[in-house]
Amino acid sequence: MIKRILLITLIFMPLFTAQSQKESFSIWGRIVDSGFNPIESFSIKVFELNAFTDQRKKIQDLKVWDHNGEFLIKNLSAQPYLIEITVENYTRYSIIKTVADKNESVGEIVLQNTW
Repeated sequence: MIKRILLITLIFMPLFTAQSQKESFSIWGRIVDSGFNPIESFSIKVFELNAFTDQRKKIQDLKVWDHNGEFLIKNLSAQPYLIEITVENYTRYSIIKTVADKNESVGEIVLQNTW
C-alpha cells in the first residue's frame, strides 16, 4: 500500500511542479510629475537580474499611453527585475523590484522635469 501511494505521488509530482512554474506575476504602478499630474506617455524596459553574475537581460520593452499614467507589466516569474522608466524631458527612473507575490506594486513614481 505504501509503495502504491509513493508511486502515485512520484507520478503526479511533476504535474504540480510544472503548474507552479507556469504561474504568471505582474508589476503595476503609476507615473506622475512633481505636481502629481499623470504622465500619459512613457517607455518601460524590464530586465531579468542574475544575482550571481550581476548581469541583466532585457525581456520587455514597452511603450505606454495611459491617461492616468498607470502601467502593468505582465508575464513575469518570481524573481528580481530591474525596471527603467524613460520620459522625454523628465529624469530617468530605475528600480529593482523582486516579484514574490501575484501582483506587486511599485506605487506612485514622481518624476522631475528637466527643462
